[in-house]
Amino acid sequence: AHIRAAILLGGAAAASDPENVRKSLDRATQALPKRKHVKVLVQTALLEIREGSVERGRTMFESILRNYPRRTDIWSTYIDQEMKQGDPARTRALLERATHLELNPKSMKFLFTRYLDFERGAPDGGGDVGRDRVEHVKARAMEYVSSKFG
Repeated sequence: AHIRAAILLGGAAAASDPENVRKSLDRATQALPKRKHVKVLVQTALLEIREGSVERGRTMFESILRNYPRRTDIWSTYIDQEMKQGDPARTRALLERATHLELNPKSMKFLFTRYLDFERGAPDGGGDVGRDRVEHVKARAMEYVSSKFG
């Protein structure tokens, strides 16, 4: 509840004014403990995507992931938002990047499963192209398994 209040300090004006968002974010990060900063940043990026500029939200997610590349929860949230935007090529590129990370097997399984589910239901994945993309994901997963577990 405190995080949402901190994010929404700027009210409706914050969504349209990047400077207002930045000031609210600065105040929130000063007021909240350090362990809550990532959550505030993610919530602000989500707010930007939903209410403000999609590009500013993407930029925020990219910045968060640069600092916390191993956080699969953030990857998942970002992937969800890209899926909602409806651009399969951008979502595919993001999933491809995520599956090239060196994470623990459980996290990689989660990411490969998300990628496979996306390709199976992708709006542009009909016919042979869709099957090829599904096979690509399966092959990438097999490469990961063989490189990790020999």
